[in-house]
Amino acid sequence: MQNMLKNQVALITGATSGMGEAIARLFAAEGAAVILGGRSVKKGEAVAAEIEASGGAARYYGALDVTDEASIQSAVAKTVAEFGKIDILCCFAGKTFDGEGLSARENLEKTLGANLTGTYSTVLAVLPHMKAAKSGKIIICSSNGAFNPTTPAYAYHMAKGACESLTVNLAMELAPLGIRVNCIKPGPIRTAFWDELASGAELENLLGGIAAHEVPLGRIGTADDIAGPALWLASDLSAYVTGLCLYVGGGIGYVYSHAQSFLLGKTPTE
Repeated sequence: MQNMLKNQVALITGATSGMGEAIARLFAAEGAAVILGGRSVKKGEAVAAEIEASGGAARYYGALDVTDEASIQSAVAKTVAEFGKIDILCCFAGKTFDGEGLSARENLEKTLGANLTGTYSTVLAVLPHMKAAKSGKIIICSSNGAFNPTTPAYAYHMAKGACESLTVNLAMELAPLGIRVNCIKPGPIRTAFWDELASGAELENLLGGIAAHEVPLGRIGTADDIAGPALWLASDLSAYVTGLCLYVGGGIGYVYSHAQSFLLGKTPTE
């Protein structure tokens, strides 16, 4: 497939790594002009250059921190100034702070800021432009762990659960304006998220156990596994879909695996 997003302008937060980066690369390959939102200037400039070198259109306007309202407004203003519109918004910025030794209150506040408030603020910054155009697609990133956790991450999963509520409320309000709002619920995807929870052999054992006992398809997902469904939600193939919270986790969330977590230590036949 090519040109599924021809002449579309997509602002993607969290686009300098992981799932956001994979989405940006795929959207650009499908004809969209992608604006890369992320805090790493070095990575943002490198990803934009690679997309441009491969024939795509990409911009990195400098560090975008979704916990900073001025940073969000600047990115939106620069996008509209250059392209005149924003057709697609993908909110994939976020992280867990569980491995940083913060107090419970500090962890909660930083996690909500990066994963919930940042998403909320970004959506509100883009919405006036979509409302004026009476068109737009918004894709919000939640997590399978919000309601079906494979490992505890209290603050992170709380924030992601709230993102699903935001999704359905926005979808209801914006449907009459032709703006579609959907949510992707990733299962275990190999990204930097897991680095906050474990490292080295411990991390590999954790991911291997999840793949074996939790995921019906039997493997940990990749960022590209999320980019494909994001493309579907951003394209006209999903023109009659809004308010959907879509599990993308190898069957997690809606198919029972052969050995769910409460069966760890037992064989599937026990």
